[in-house]
Amino acid sequence: MYMQAAYIVNKVPDAKVLVDPMRRAILGFLRERPMTQAQLAEELGLSNASLNYHMNILRDNGLVNVTKSIAEEHGIIQKFFSSIAYLFVYDIDSIPKDLSRYFYPISLERARTFVSLLMMENKSKAQSLLRIEGHEDINKISASLSRLLVSVAKQYVQKRASYGDERIVYEIYTKAFNLLLKERAQVPALIKNIKKSR
Repeated sequence: MYMQAAYIVNKVPDAKVLVDPMRRAILGFLRERPMTQAQLAEELGLSNASLNYHMNILRDNGLVNVTKSIAEEHGIIQKFFSSIAYLFVYDIDSIPKDLSRYFYPISLERARTFVSLLMMENKSKAQSLLRIEGHEDINKISASLSRLLVSVAKQYVQKRASYGDERIVYEIYTKAFNLLLKERAQVPALIKNIKKSR
């Protein structure tokens, strides 16, 4: 079975649903394999009522769907749910600030991970290329990376991904990271050209 490879969260109703970290966690489990509500409740440590509340919101907003139904003994029908997409990417420029601030920590952690990996590979090159000197710099990198992830993910909206196949995520992130490196490498040359033209 397959699902949409990437979904761009750029509409207020979707953003309102996904500001809740429990709903994002549910989608994370459902991209690995179809699950029943009972299985999800157990994995997440939630009561059935609490999980049902979150699932109703996700279903009503079209972010999960029923992939199969199995009739069990005593006529009970087990419904298996899946996420509509493998990767959800948050377009912080399209979402109002009062909602986008909930996704900022995700964006910041992505940027920190990127910087950490680059530093492990070549610390002096990473520092000169990224020019990280403080809080403001990592925020700029975070914003740039978020925008680039949206740009790259748009190319994957029509593609399909299979359950548990992380390769699609690695591919999207690698492309976004490479674009960020190119973007950051061009900044010193642009500054130099501006100074020359004055």
